Amino acid sequence: MALGTNPTIRNTGFEGRRSMLPKRNVGLSGDETVHRNMQRRALRVISNFKNLHQVIDPDEALIHEYVGDCGSAARFIYECLRSDVVILNVDQRKLMMACLLRWVWPFCKFRLVSVDLILRPPKRQRDHLKIWLERMLFSRVDRFILYFKDLRGYQRFYGIGPDRALYVPFKVNGWEKICAQPRGSAEGDYVLCAGRTLRDIETFVEAMKLAGCPGVLLQQKRELLTEHGTSAWSGELPQSVKLIIDDSDEIEPYLSMIEKASMVVIPRFRGDIAPTGISTYLVAMALNKCVIISEGPGAEDVLTDEAVIVPAEDPEALAQQIGLLWNDAALRTTIASRGLEYAATVGGKERLHRHILRASIESLGEAWTAPALDKHRSKPLVT
Repeated sequence: MALGTNPTIRNTGFEGRRSMLPKRNVGLSGDETVHRNMQRRALRVISNFKNLHQVIDPDEALIHEYVGDCGSAARFIYECLRSDVVILNVDQRKLMMACLLRWVWPFCKFRLVSVDLILRPPKRQRDHLKIWLERMLFSRVDRFILYFKDLRGYQRFYGIGPDRALYVPFKVNGWEKICAQPRGSAEGDYVLCAGRTLRDIETFVEAMKLAGCPGVLLQQKRELLTEHGTSAWSGELPQSVKLIIDDSDEIEPYLSMIEKASMVVIPRFRGDIAPTGISTYLVAMALNKCVIISEGPGAEDVLTDEAVIVPAEDPEALAQQIGLLWNDAALRTTIASRGLEYAATVGGKERLHRHILRASIESLGEAWTAPALDKHRSKPLVT
């Protein structure tokens, strides 16, 4: 899919808006005022990232407070008003509260950063009103940190464009466990379809009927799948495909199923505007497995030759690629090797948290870049 002039996030970063802090010292410029204030106190950051403080060095002028377990709305609002930067990962409830706070109290000084906001296009007529309200609230967010670049859907429905969005590569879940074991083999016994969010299971099943390869459909509990927009399969399967239900809360069985696969297939729906499947494909790549994924955000806008990208909701095209890769071990190994290299550059939680913290600090603008933050800002990051 050619992106052309469509709205995409640039790799070069983001130019933050000017600080909203009122002048506190008569006769000083805005930058001089902020620098003096910075010398008097550390930058206060609150977030729902529990371990974000672990990537803050002792000599950095940063204080982090975890608010993920802050159940009271009044307490959360109080913490926002005391902060310089508010970073919220996924949690739309808290994000909406912070946005509403900035609507009713426009003099709030904190910068608001949203991380990995997962949004869906409207399906019913009543969805349009809900999305209109969300669009108004989201206008109060200073920066959106996203794990994909193709913003066409987010901009069309929610008004989130390149001017406020920054692409950050996602992490490999279970990275530490994967690194602790020998490098995985690109070989395997079956074609695996896994993951719980917006999987087009019907297309996978139809493709496997055409391909005729051994396959495994790995699913979780029905209620969990329904919550994430995926149907629990109840129909007939080809004789070569086996359905396995993983009802555990551990990552080890999931990793084991991927390790035994020859390739991992991530079938997505046409019209998806979020980076569905990105967690699954990064884990598969880290385990040295060839990945096939449907077109959409987080696929062709992020990957090049690290995976095979097929049209969404097209069982014939998917079957063709499955058959080709099943019968061509050399090609499968080559693609898996490229994916492994990409996963290694992305890494785990520490790199992601460091990247998010830096991007959030930079949303304040250069006026807040005190010498105490320079060490943190100079650390290399994946782009």
